[in-house]
Amino acid sequence: MKERSSVIAIGLDAADPDLIEKWSQQGYLPTISSLMRHGSWGRLISTTELSSGATWPSVHTGTSPAKHGIYFYHRQIKTGSYEITKKSANEIKRDPFWVLLSQSNNRVAILDVPFTYPTVGLNGVQLVGWGVEAPSWKKSSWPPETFQKVTSSFGAHPLDGWYQRRPTDTNKCQELYKKLISGVNKRCSISKYILDQEGWDLFLTVFAESHWGGHLFWHVMDENHPDYNPELASVFSNAVLGIYSEIDAAISKLIKSGRDSTVLIFSNTGMGPNYSGSHLLPEVLKRLGMAGRDIENGLNLRLFSNLLPAKRWGPNALSKIEGVLSAELIEWIKGITPDNLWDKWTRRFLSLGNNWKWSRAFCLPNDFPGTIRINLKGREPHGLVEPGREYDSICDELIHELSEIINVDTGRKAVREVQRTDKLYQGENIWELPDLIVKWTGDAPIRTIHSQRIGTVNGDNPDSRTGAHGSYGFILASGKHIKLGKTVEGASIMDIAPTILYLMGHPIPSDMDGKVLLEIIDEDFKTTNPVCYV
Repeated sequence: MKERSSVIAIGLDAADPDLIEKWSQQGYLPTISSLMRHGSWGRLISTTELSSGATWPSVHTGTSPAKHGIYFYHRQIKTGSYEITKKSANEIKRDPFWVLLSQSNNRVAILDVPFTYPTVGLNGVQLVGWGVEAPSWKKSSWPPETFQKVTSSFGAHPLDGWYQRRPTDTNKCQELYKKLISGVNKRCSISKYILDQEGWDLFLTVFAESHWGGHLFWHVMDENHPDYNPELASVFSNAVLGIYSEIDAAISKLIKSGRDSTVLIFSNTGMGPNYSGSHLLPEVLKRLGMAGRDIENGLNLRLFSNLLPAKRWGPNALSKIEGVLSAELIEWIKGITPDNLWDKWTRRFLSLGNNWKWSRAFCLPNDFPGTIRINLKGREPHGLVEPGREYDSICDELIHELSEIINVDTGRKAVREVQRTDKLYQGENIWELPDLIVKWTGDAPIRTIHSQRIGTVNGDNPDSRTGAHGSYGFILASGKHIKLGKTVEGASIMDIAPTILYLMGHPIPSDMDGKVLLEIIDEDFKTTNPVCYV
C-alpha cells in the first residue's frame, strides 16, 4: 500500500443508534452531529442477535462467533459437558486485530476494550478492566506498571466492585447517575492522558457508561414501559441522554488531539426495552416433549432436584437469586470471595439439578434472545439426538412450534423469528454455540404466551434490568480519507476491524468474516490502495 492513516477509534458500549441519531438531530450531541455532517454514518448488524457476549469478540477479531467461539461469556455452556461456565478473555479463539498492527511496528494504545487481556510485548500500551461493564479479566495492563500509574493519578472507576441492580428510588437513581457521569469524565481524562503521550498509529478507547445507563434507566425515559415511574421520570427522564451528552463532550476533547487522523465512533450493539420471553422457554420445551426425566441410575431425584435453583428456575436461576438478595449483600459477598471461586460457584447454580442429559433439547442462559441446545450425540456427553436427519427434524419442529406462539396480552406474535445458528454463522467453533436462536418481537412485555400445542404458559421476567440489547450497533466515520454524507447499509460490527486495518495500510486476514467498508472511503485512497488479503 502507498498510503496509510492514523486512526482514533472510540467505542460507545451498547449505545443505541436510534437514540444517537435522534438526539444528534435535536442538537443534544453536537460533536457527533458535526461528525455526521462531515463524514459517513450507518447502522451495523450486531452479533447480539445471538447474545450480547458475542459482540466485543466479533468487533476486535473481525470474525463471527462460530470462529471466535464466544456467545455469552458470562454464562456459557462448557462444550462436552452440561455445565455452565464463565469464559475468560484468553479463551477467544482469535487474536484482536491490533496484535497484527503491533507486529507490523505500529504504535497502538488500547484502553479498556471489553473482553480483552493484556498482550505481552504489545508495541504500545493496553489498559484492561479499569471500568468495563462486565469484567472478563483481572485489572491489569501492558506494560504492567501502567495500571498502577493510571489508578494513582485518576483513581478507580466510580462503579468499581458495584453489583448491577436497578435503582428503585430517587436517592439510588441520583447516586448511580452521578457515578456514571463521573465515570465518563474520569475515562475521558485517562484517555486524553494516554492519547497526548505520543502520536499513536491507532488509539482505541471504549466508554462503558452508555451500557450501564441503557440497562438500568430505560424504564425511566420510556413512558410506554410497564415499569415507568412518573415520580422518578420527573427527575431522571433524561438520565440516558445526560450520559450520552457527557460522552459526546468527551469525544470532542479526544478528537481535537488527533486532527490529522481518521475518526471512527462506533457501538457494538444497541439498546431497547427488555421485553424478552426467554424465562418461559424451559416450560415451553417441556410441553413440547423435549425435556427429560428426573431419574438417574434408577434413583428418583425429583424431590432433591426441585430444591435446586436450576431445577426450579432453569437458566434464570441467578436472576431469581438476585431478586431475593439485596444488591448490597451480593456486593459484600462478592467482595470477600476470590474472583475464580465466585465465577465458578455462581455458574454452577445454573446447572445443578438440571435434567439436560435426559432432554432432547434444553435452554441455555442468555440475555435477550432465547437460545436452545440440541442434546446431540457425539457432542454432548449423553447425546440423545442423532446428527443429520433427526437433528434437522427437531430443529424444524422447534422452529415451527415456537413461531406459532402468541403474546396473550397483545394478541400478536411473541416470536419474530427462530433461526438455526449454523445457517447464520460458519466456522470451526460452531458447536460452542447454541443450535437455535429465538428472536422475540420486542414490542411488548411477554408474561403470558399461548399456542394450540403448548397451551398457556405464564411468568414474569426475572431480569431486573429494564433495557436490553438491540439488533444494531452503528459506525460513524469522519476525517482523513472518509467520504461525506455516505450512509452505510447492510454492514456488520465484524466490518470494523478490517476497515481499520485497511485505513492503516495493513493486509486483511482472509479468515476474517468482516469486510472493508469501502463505500465510506474516498476514491483517491481506494485507487492507490487496493485491498490486500493474506
